Amino acid sequence: MKAPNEVTGLNDVREAIDHLDQRIIECMGMRMLYVKSAAQFKPSLQSIPAPERVARMLPQRREWACQAGLDADYIEKLFAGIIDWYIAQQMDYWSIQQQGTAP
Repeated sequence: MKAPNEVTGLNDVREAIDHLDQRIIECMGMRMLYVKSAAQFKPSLQSIPAPERVARMLPQRREWACQAGLDADYIEKLFAGIIDWYIAQQMDYWSIQQQGTAP
């Protein structure tokens, strides 16, 4: 993958974007593994959303966005959606795991 200042055409740009998108998706997959792993430490379905944790996460993501020169409002909305989706996935996973361990 060529650096942005080394590209010589649109093909290089598209290849780099595809490569980065693949890496983002791989990272999301790794994040999902951690989300599912966290389920084992949650005592109840109601404990999963952890709004106090989300309240700490979003400002940090805004800060990271600013540091990267990105629109902090957009990144906050993006991560709010990402977090909501992962919470829903963890709740589903937790419920399935509990069904499997029921007496």
